[in-house]
Amino acid sequence: IFSSDSKMSFAAAKSAGFTKGTSVFGINILATTGVSEDKLIHAANVLAELIDNDENGETDNSCVVKKLNELEAFVSMYNEDESEISMESLKMLGSEGNSTGLGAFETTVNYESENQHDASIEEIFHLITQFGYSKMYPAIFGESNESESLLAKAMDVAGGGRQTQFTNGTWTYNNTDCANTGKVGDSTNAWYFYEYNTADYASMIAKYIYWAVSSSFGMHANESWQKKAQTEWYPDTKEKLQEQDPIIYNLINDPEYKFLTYKMPSANYSFQSVVSNDIVYFWFVW
Repeated sequence: IFSSDSKMSFAAAKSAGFTKGTSVFGINILATTGVSEDKLIHAANVLAELIDNDENGETDNSCVVKKLNELEAFVSMYNEDESEISMESLKMLGSEGNSTGLGAFETTVNYESENQHDASIEEIFHLITQFGYSKMYPAIFGESNESESLLAKAMDVAGGGRQTQFTNGTWTYNNTDCANTGKVGDSTNAWYFYEYNTADYASMIAKYIYWAVSSSFGMHANESWQKKAQTEWYPDTKEKLQEQDPIIYNLINDPEYKFLTYKMPSANYSFQSVVSNDIVYFWFVW
């Protein structure tokens, strides 16, 4: 689970507040005490499905996974609140920025639930694009506040122009009424708006590509997600996406980059599921 030259040793993981973890294709998922084994195993199998979508036991894009391994990117699981994790310990390791957080309370088996979707799919997908695709193909999929990648430019088109400005240390929207009025779906100029006005440009890019890929699979076709899309996103099916946003549609379906092509994860990795015996515990590491 941890190589001998890894920044995140067993002792370091324990000092940061993690008590257990597992690894999928060299990518670690670390969890605090309150996270159940079932939730950890669920997230691990989702990770496996995201990077081996055809489930043949090999990573779909080995370059992306190699980059994730080089950066020691990991999923940080907490039970209810990220305060369960000692961020100071992670900062000392230089590892804090190479992770994405996932709450056990927002991890659910049925991602198509009318009331709740499975956040493990979105958060782990963010890890893969932010530290994998973005770093491997910066000119194509770069996610940063200064990015001029093809992905960033596609998002600007989807948003009706660049929708953020940085003033006095704060990111603000130019079209601030969009989320409140719910006009994204009716607009001829924009079909994407990130509702949270504290978000920076990089966060908007990350959410944009998640919306595109998951919508291409029809993940947001149910009633509750259509309601959400009224204020944030319009092309929530593959057909709508291809018609409304051919730029991002063609990017994520380019076989060179090997994005998901078979199915959205359901925590059922058929090649070799992660099970309880794959969990390592840090309780007795000194």
